[in-house]
Formats: sequence, structure tokens, C-alpha cells
Amino acid sequence: MFNVVIVRYGEIGTKARQTRRWFENILMNNIREALVSEGIEFKKIEAKHGRILVRTNRAKEAVEVLQRVFGIVSLSPAMEVDAEMDKINKTALKLFRKKKRELGLEKPKFRVTARRITKEFPLKSPEIQAKVGEYILENEESEVNLHDYDIEVGVELMDGKAYVFVDRVKAWGGLPIGTQGKVVALLSGGIDSPVAAFLMMKRGVEVIPVHIYMGEKTLEKVRKIWNQLKKYHYGGKGELIVVRPKDREKIIEKLTEMKKDKYTCVLCKFNMVRNADKIARDFGAKGIVMGDSLGQVASQTLENMYIVSQASDLPIYRPLIGMDKEEIVGIAKKIGTFELSTLPEDEIPFIPKHPIIRGSWEEFRKLYREVFGEDPCQRKC
Repeated sequence: MFNVVIVRYGEIGTKARQTRRWFENILMNNIREALVSEGIEFKKIEAKHGRILVRTNRAKEAVEVLQRVFGIVSLSPAMEVDAEMDKINKTALKLFRKKKRELGLEKPKFRVTARRITKEFPLKSPEIQAKVGEYILENEESEVNLHDYDIEVGVELMDGKAYVFVDRVKAWGGLPIGTQGKVVALLSGGIDSPVAAFLMMKRGVEVIPVHIYMGEKTLEKVRKIWNQLKKYHYGGKGELIVVRPKDREKIIEKLTEMKKDKYTCVLCKFNMVRNADKIARDFGAKGIVMGDSLGQVASQTLENMYIVSQASDLPIYRPLIGMDKEEIVGIAKKIGTFELSTLPEDEIPFIPKHPIIRGSWEEFRKLYREVFGEDPCQRKC
């Protein structure tokens, strides 16, 4: 029945004309990639008057996929007809009846919203709304209610065509991936780091996922998490990079011998960032993403995050910094990573009973020199 998907964007529309066109082109490329990867055939994708039109006979399936493409605010599977009042009325009634059957309502309340995106149609928007509403009332058991409605019939007119729809599906918004460069995201098997990576993707960033190996069970879990995140990563090409630390057990043993095992978690995170820094430089990435939430655990106090941040002179982005656990879990559930993050993983035997809560940078530097024979900030400082 539907032959086109109306794609609406938000922030892109605020850009200057030339910049907006560049964003539109990247968004259309990401839309194309999403549809091709999911095997959904389409005839044409085009930008027109602040909309992107996707011509496909599988509009409802396309909408399900395109909801996950960042940069899109909402979508509507629609019927394109010539901008003639008779055709608009008949199409609106047809879609109204279909929606009425889907909802199982005998006398649904409805409203009609019309918008002339281009102004060549002779009637104004309120007149179009009145005529479509009157036609539905004459031909179908229903009542008009502008505020408390079951069905909204939408009509958008441009370039001699009318686009009629009864669904407006909300998408994630944000910016198209590929418009804001690349970052390396440290992915553990926990709840937080996938959400941090997701939020950076939402702002148009291509993510290069890096996992610091902790065991096979955890690695398999992280692969599943990344496969879920890739459903939102259209426009990005990052594949999971696994780093296997050398001599980790010997380093932990040395810390224990020195009676400084309270710094174990901070030291491990410091070295994680060191590894991420090298990968970021290899890939031309502009920063490192971590899933830290201020004060959530001992390694995420301001003092300890300051120490960890000294491992790289690249920016370290922490999009969860001001969120509490409930907020993070809510996003994780929406994007489908929560259940994966709660799967069993390898136990970490070297977590100290009493980790340092407010570490000293000077003490850490001294400790690092004793363990590794070099100053931790010799490149940065």
C-alpha cells in the first residue's frame, strides 16, 4: 500500500544551505547503507525541501530499520498521489480505514494535519484539513477531536504531489555518523561503556571499539554487545579490536609485593587508556570514550579519573559523567545492550578489597616508575 517513506531530520535543518546539503548527503548514504545491509529494496532516495524521500514498496520494514539511523527525527510510511483534492481525500480515507482496523476501534477519534511545504496548491492548510476531515466523517463512523485522538491523518504537499500518512514514528535524532570524525571507545562487558559508545554515535561520531582482554567468556559477551551496537552504526566501519595485555599478572604481583595493590584498578585503567591512545593515533581518531559515571565506583572519583586521564594527551570523552545508574540502565534497555551486559563473564581475580578512592597523582607517578621503570607522563608532560 505505501510507496514512500518520509524522513524528517532535526538539527540538520538549522545548518547553512551548503553545510546542510553536505549533512543531507551523508544521511542519505547512511540510509542507503542501512537498507542495503538489511536487504530492503528501494527505488530512489532524494532530498526535497527539508525532507528525505525513500521510494520503496517495503515502507513499513524500511521504517523499522531507519529508526536506528542517527540524524533522523521521525519517519512516516506514506502514499504519494497527485496533489488533487479528490485523490487526497480517497487516499486519506483508505489509510484511515486501515488504521481503524489495526486499532480495532468502532468509532475512533481523529484529527487531520496538513502542511504545504511548497505553496502551489490553491487551498491553504486549514482548508485542506477541513475538507479531508469532512470526507472521512461522511464515509466512516468517527468523530473529530483535535487533542485526544486515536488517529492522526497527515498530509504534506510539495512539488505537485501529496504525501498522505497515518503514522509518525519517532527516531533517535542526533547527527549522521560520519559527520563528526572518529573516536576509540573502550568496551568492557558492563552496562555503562556500550551506552557511552552509543551516545557518541548519536552525535555523529564513528566509533572504533576496543576491548582489553579479560577472558574468553567476557570477550564473547563483548562481541555480542558490539554486534548489537552495530545496528546503530550505519555510516561507520569499526570492527572490534581486542588488546591482550602483556605481563598483567606479574605487574599485579609486584603491586602486591609493594603493598600498593590498592592502586590496581587505577593502574589497569591507566594502561587501558595507553593502549587506546596508540590505536587512536593509528586510526586518526580524535579522542577516547569511556563509560565513567562520577562517583559510581572507586576508580571513577575525580581524583582517580584525573590520574587515568594523564595516560593520553588526546581528549577523553565521558558522556555518562553526570548520569546515575538508573538513567544509564534505561538507555541500555532501549538500545538492546542491557540483557547482553548482564550475561555471565570471567571473574577478575585481581580486584583489591580496598581500592584507592582518592589517589594521588604524585604517588601514582612514583609507583609507576617503580613498576615500569619509566615516568607515566614522560611523553605528555
